Formats: sequence, structure tokens, C-alpha cells
Amino acid sequence: MVCRCPVLLNTMAAATSGETFAFPPIHEFAPFYTLQPNPQTAETQVDMWARLVLSFCAAHRRFQLDVRGDGDLFSNRTIDRALAPETIRIIFARLVDWGRAAYEPPVPRGARVPRVGSVETSRATHAQSAAVALTAPATVDTPGSSILVYWRTPDEWADELYSWLCNTGQNRSVLTMYELLHSRFVEDEHLPPMMLKRALQALVAKKRAQIFGGTEGVHDENLGVKFV
Repeated sequence: MVCRCPVLLNTMAAATSGETFAFPPIHEFAPFYTLQPNPQTAETQVDMWARLVLSFCAAHRRFQLDVRGDGDLFSNRTIDRALAPETIRIIFARLVDWGRAAYEPPVPRGARVPRVGSVETSRATHAQSAAVALTAPATVDTPGSSILVYWRTPDEWADELYSWLCNTGQNRSVLTMYELLHSRFVEDEHLPPMMLKRALQALVAKKRAQIFGGTEGVHDENLGVKFV
């Protein structure tokens, strides 16, 4: 289910409009970094972190995250606190459940990813010191440790791409993946290949594009895309 929280969408709109991103006051609150034992409180806490991740990524145009974090997103040196890797995986799972992220690489079939209530509140879900988090980065080998962030969904990117094609008179053309990867749209938006692939798949589902030739791999520059 795609998250439609008005607060989240408004925050993301402000972030993508060019306004300077500022962490909310709760980012300075030490207990925010420890998954709370009360299930309802923990659910709210994870929701708040998930919204913060989306706002941060929208403002900084970040498309990928892993449990090692990005800058000061999951840690705060001022108060010497950082999220534990297991808690970050729970936040990633919430974003995936909302339809605002996808595991990249995909989680193997049968592998379990942590969610609120599926793990006991233990040392694994307690906050680390920021110093420990920075000097001993978490491993990304555990399933669910890396995501592609949908601060704009593939459908939204598909619409943006198609609008650009129409405005430049290319909506009835055939382009190779190489041409798309090096297009003004992709370069201006800093769109990574995996997000471009998902946007193209969304256009195919909308019957606005057909993909042919090549291996249909995102890095196959000989792949052709016919826009209709």
C-alpha cells in the first residue's frame, strides 16, 4: 500500500522544491534512537523514521540507502546516538510495506526481514553510540539491508519522463537505453539506472511504451524503447 500521509507528502513537496532540509527537533531526542518496547509506541516511532527517511532522500535526491546510513540521517553526534542496524531494517520494511521503497538487491525467497513485533527489544534494537556506528559500520550482507527509495514512486517518475518526452517531441519515437541513460531528463534528475528501469516498466503497464531487443537488463544499452 502506498503511503498517502498528508504530512509526508507536504514535507516531500517542500523538500523537492529546493528548500533547505533541516532535521526535525525529534532528531535531537535520544530515546528516538532506541526502538521502544511498547508496540503502539514502536509503530509510531517507525512511521516517524520512515517519513524522515523519505524527506531526507527527497531533499538530497538520494535513491539508495543501506544500514550503514547516509551522513547524519541515522546518527546524531551531538547526542552520541545512532540507530542499530536491526532497527534500520525495520524502518526499511515499513517503507517497502508503504510502497515507498524496494529491496535492492531483492530479498531472497523465504528470507525474513524484521518488523515491529517480530523481534524482541534487546541489545540488537537499542541505540548505538554514534562513535560505534561511525567506526564499525554495519554489514549489508543480511537480507533487507539495502533499499531503493521511492521518494517519488516509479509511477510518478514514469509520468515525469513521459511529460518530458512530450515536451521535447519524442513521445512517438524509439530510443535506446543508452540514449535514455544519457538524456537530459535522466542527467538533470540524477536518476539511477534501476529507477529508470522501474519508470519504463510503469510506462509499459500504462501502455505508453514497448521494450524490445537486448536482454531487458537495465545495463543493456542496446535495449530499445518505443514510446506511444
